[in-house]
Amino acid sequence: MQRDVEIFIRQPGEVAEMHCRVCGALCEVRRDVMGPTSFGASMARIKKAHDVFQCPNAAQDWHGQATELLQAMEDSPSKRLVELMRLDLQDLLREHGPG
Repeated sequence: MQRDVEIFIRQPGEVAEMHCRVCGALCEVRRDVMGPTSFGASMARIKKAHDVFQCPNAAQDWHGQATELLQAMEDSPSKRLVELMRLDLQDLLREHGPG
């Protein structure tokens, strides 16, 4: 799982709701979670309150494949490859995604 793709960490009450960048599903939210909000904070054992939003589809195999396609699209220097991956992503989401 990638942060800011299917898991989002925000300040308490900063946003009412979030949608997954991969499939567009409304994320589940846990409010006022006490803990680290980054790798550095974890290493330094710094905890603070935050809200955690997570896609309800994140554990599904198809969602992992869709996440990989999205990340490959963002990393690719080729417009043609990006277009082919976009078509694959659309097919995958049409088959499995939330309406």
